[in-house]
Amino acid sequence: MNRQESYFKSKYFRGFFFSYLILILVFVAGMGAWYLYAYRASYQAGVRESARQKASAFATESDRDLLTAQALCSAMNTSESLRNIYQVTAIEKKTVDSMQLYRALSELSRVKGASGNLDVYSILLYFQGDTRLYAPGTVIALDSAVSAPFAGPWIGQTSVAELLRLQGSTNVILNKQFLIYADVYNGGTGASAKGVALVLLDTSGLAGRMRALQPLLDGAEILDGSRAVYASGDMRQDGEVYEIGSLVAPGVVYRLQLAEAALRTPVPFSVLLPLGLMILGGAAFLYVLYRSLKRRYRPIGEISQMVSTDKDGEKPRDEMEDIMRGIADLIGERNGYREKMITISPYASHGALHQLLSGTIGGQQMEVLREEQFWGLRQGYFVVGVVNLAAVNAAGAPEQRFLDARALAAHACAAFSDEEHTVVTCPRDAQNLYVVVNGDHGEALGELFYDMLPKMVEAIDDSSLAVTVGVSAAQTDPEHLRDACREAARALENMLTGGRGSVYFIDAERDEEGRSYELPKDFQKRVVRDLKENNQEDLNALLDALWEKNIRRAALPPETVRQMVNELHACIGAALREISEKSTTHIRIERIREPATIEEIFAYYRTLLSRAAQAYQEEVAGDSGEALQQDICDYINQNLYNPELSLSSVADHFGVSGKLVGAVCKNAFGKTYLQYVRDCQIQHAVQLLQTTELPLEEIAEQCGFSSLLTFRRNFKAAMNMNPSDFRKE
Repeated sequence: MNRQESYFKSKYFRGFFFSYLILILVFVAGMGAWYLYAYRASYQAGVRESARQKASAFATESDRDLLTAQALCSAMNTSESLRNIYQVTAIEKKTVDSMQLYRALSELSRVKGASGNLDVYSILLYFQGDTRLYAPGTVIALDSAVSAPFAGPWIGQTSVAELLRLQGSTNVILNKQFLIYADVYNGGTGASAKGVALVLLDTSGLAGRMRALQPLLDGAEILDGSRAVYASGDMRQDGEVYEIGSLVAPGVVYRLQLAEAALRTPVPFSVLLPLGLMILGGAAFLYVLYRSLKRRYRPIGEISQMVSTDKDGEKPRDEMEDIMRGIADLIGERNGYREKMITISPYASHGALHQLLSGTIGGQQMEVLREEQFWGLRQGYFVVGVVNLAAVNAAGAPEQRFLDARALAAHACAAFSDEEHTVVTCPRDAQNLYVVVNGDHGEALGELFYDMLPKMVEAIDDSSLAVTVGVSAAQTDPEHLRDACREAARALENMLTGGRGSVYFIDAERDEEGRSYELPKDFQKRVVRDLKENNQEDLNALLDALWEKNIRRAALPPETVRQMVNELHACIGAALREISEKSTTHIRIERIREPATIEEIFAYYRTLLSRAAQAYQEEVAGDSGEALQQDICDYINQNLYNPELSLSSVADHFGVSGKLVGAVCKNAFGKTYLQYVRDCQIQHAVQLLQTTELPLEEIAEQCGFSSLLTFRRNFKAAMNMNPSDFRKE
């Protein structure tokens, strides 16, 4: 009998060997199972994350179409040409002349073309009580007026004929299926509905986006409340569904279902190879263990052979108890090591931090992230910085240029990640970037931005773009991440007095008590006077004096300067309104919303006041303005009894606004345009009723009234009696 056979005849050797064999098999099986489970979980998590990203991209693209449709409806509501068409057809009940119709149809073509969205097939406008639909470049005649009431806004997949309940219409556009966005038309006045504005969206773009969701997502639908707007694929009751609410249309929800087939985990060779290596490693370890065990058991085996007899003998219990105790200790060490290895499980989720920054995470989600530390902020403190990109020239820069610069800045910041700091970035918008720095030394985290700023400027390498950073104070609770973002944005506003190209922090100590700005009490009156006199030198001197007192000498803190800018804005706005009441000069003043320097704000107001002074002089005080006023008055007097005369026709004749014509009439005749024309027409009618026997229809026509009914209504309103009763007296 050889030595190996004798070893396996020993129950102690077999016990030792098979105990380790079971442990190795359990360890290999456990590690293999854990590896397959981790691979499956990682694969499915990647599939779900990819599906969420595709669902978010689908919702974003669909929201873009809805936002375009809303903008088109708003543009139709605010169009002056379309209001003129409504005035003529619905109010005055007249036939639209060809020039007005051409302008309205051209306006619809311009509005549609300006959207820049290829999914917009056409736009339509319908006035209540009318039998026509107005489209870009054409008019669609209807058999009858629309009978269905419409409250709007509304979205759905249907045809125009079905939506408006048009009977017997054969027009292709009216009967073709579209994704229709409809809203009320009120002429931009906010009054009751005057018609319906329709935006026809081609469903092929939406269908293409839904096809692009496959194979990760095999079902999608758009809901408006509980009503299905559009659906594609098969929405199962038991499937995993992502619901994303629209950001532009309240009530609209996008539901997308994850495909079951996408979660089926493949087992490629790259997965089988580690499993094979585990098995080979276990076999090699078993062989080494056998050799070691054989060597260690040799003395016991030799003793066993030496004392072996034909009769049973007992082995020393103390020695075997010592051996078993050592084996038990070894097994305990192995089990402790195995337990430690199995419980190591890495967690990572890059999207959690982005959700915290954007403020789109709920309370339950926050608790899960807090328990599992999914946000990746593993160290004690964090600070948030807002990186602002701005064009230093007046012409500005295209959006793509900002996007490219933002990407370069993010790459430069990410390079600062090391063992002591974790740096992550998240876009805020085209010109702003969030940068989160995580570390164990809170007082030093903000200082890192002083090193980041020159690296970002070097990476962008564009002297026409200024890079400015606002930084929050150090925080410890990731739940306060959004508060830190707002604090960083407030710090960025310190560029108001400090200028661009620096790093700013919140500095509460600068807002000292007793620091106030000086603004002359008669500032508004002086602005009005200089605007009327076109005295641009005095306007500039007025702003220069304000700058000298409050900015150069006083060195006021940003919060006080911000208060001064607010009052300055209010005074200039009131001055512009005052001169607009006495002329047709209308210069719109807007508040600068983005962070800006005080130099940029003052330059904006200088340009604004210069334009207002020039416009006032050209329209009111100039010689050409007086000649134009006289020409307008002569034209109105020469066409008083022309039924086609209207405020818009006079404005179109001279190429000016209707408000200018109204202001000229008020200055020249002391009455509004309509009051003056109606008074002249009624006086002429009185003369004809007293001196002729002409029929009332002919008198109405000679006096410029479009119908006898209109003549009677206006005559009674002016003379307190009907024309026929006046003639009898």
